[in-house]
Amino acid sequence: MTDFTIKTPAPKASAKTKAQAGVKRAKAAVEKAVETVAEKAEVARTYAAEKADIGKTWTAEKAQVAHQQAEEHPVALAVGTFVAGLVFGFLLARNFDR
Repeated sequence: MTDFTIKTPAPKASAKTKAQAGVKRAKAAVEKAVETVAEKAEVARTYAAEKADIGKTWTAEKAQVAHQQAEEHPVALAVGTFVAGLVFGFLLARNFDR
């Protein structure tokens, strides 16, 4: 009786080399992505800090004006708040009705 063996070709070395090259490209892409994200985060952090300072100043000025108006016209403030509450209550009631 004869012994038959099936010989399968060994994987080529070029397939391993291609896989290693793919891994190197993937690592490089990840490193570049991390650098890009870090740069974008720093830009966003700077932008947010600048806008927060501007917003804080703007809000303080508007709050001061609103406070002065409320002191000068307390009845108008009360009526305005009442009307705003009615409108808001109406919209809520209409929404809950569905």
